[in-house]
Amino acid sequence: MDGRPFTLDADERLLWVQAEREATALLKRVRLYEDPLLDAYLARLGDRLVPDSARIAGAPVLRFSVIRDPTLDAFALPDGRVFVHTGLLAAVDNEAQLALVLAREIAHVVQRHALTVSRAGGLTPVRFEGVAPLSPTAAAITGASASLARLAAVNGYGARLEREADAAALAGVARGGWDVTAATAVYTVLARDPGERGALETFLLGSATTLRVRLESMRGLAAAAPTKRGFQTSEEFEARRLVASRENAAEDVRRGRFALARRQLDRVLSGAPADARAHVYYGDLNRLRSQRAESAPERDVELAQALVRYVRALALDPTLATAHRQLGLLYVQVRDGVRARAEFQAYLRLAAGAPDAGRVAEYVRELGR
Repeated sequence: MDGRPFTLDADERLLWVQAEREATALLKRVRLYEDPLLDAYLARLGDRLVPDSARIAGAPVLRFSVIRDPTLDAFALPDGRVFVHTGLLAAVDNEAQLALVLAREIAHVVQRHALTVSRAGGLTPVRFEGVAPLSPTAAAITGASASLARLAAVNGYGARLEREADAAALAGVARGGWDVTAATAVYTVLARDPGERGALETFLLGSATTLRVRLESMRGLAAAAPTKRGFQTSEEFEARRLVASRENAAEDVRRGRFALARRQLDRVLSGAPADARAHVYYGDLNRLRSQRAESAPERDVELAQALVRYVRALALDPTLATAHRQLGLLYVQVRDGVRARAEFQAYLRLAAGAPDAGRVAEYVRELGR
């Protein structure tokens, strides 16, 4: 923060208008992970990370949105809109690591880095050339031609401004009482499993080069300004992250990132073994793996495990409609039309107003012929 009050010049005002327009467009193109408790938690976390000098100067109020996207990303627009992926929440090990990532995005906002880049002519057209597939957010940024979002999430602000954000973030983490060493380990944590994450990772936090540069920068800054040890995590972080990890695992399952999904579901069930939805998602993982099995025995093992998971979910929560639907799909796959029809009928009794109720009803009619 350079001490300037947040009195907007004409070009910065236009930048904020563009930011609002991009945020509106992005929110129409992505699915939000709607958890009011998580949103409130992130807001409190962000408030702790805003420097007092920025608050006094009238920095924009931070507004957090969590996107159902399994890729590694968090980015902020210049007007204080902060977007966090479920993939990031599921990947970090503790609150200190999340705080560091958020503190860097907050630094970009309060130090007006987007304005600096804009005035230097650094805003570029939105392109994801030669990249397939795109994650939900990447597709939304492309579809909305959201150049500010691309700057924040994909291009970055350039070496000098990124290092400024490193220094500000490190100071914010230390000021908030988190353990700096644990926090900076986030770049090592996010660099794990690149082969399993694959081409879907198109953002800065999914780039091995970016993570290596940030880690080296953070280590150098931390060595130059040592701080006392702080705390690593909180009960609230662990509680909120557990549910977010479960939902993110479902996103990874849909995209065939089974090893990542399995580790997330194992962690969820270790902390909450009676989580019926987690068992449903594990069943989906096994069922979809069976469709890619290279041998009949391998396929049969996966199908048997899927059946166990779905039955376990219904034992824990007989009213969980999705468990009946997914079990019905499993029975369709193994050509047991009688049981499939019964499960679909149970689904319709519990979720008559569901968006897919018409399609499921059609399954029931076809299976009854």
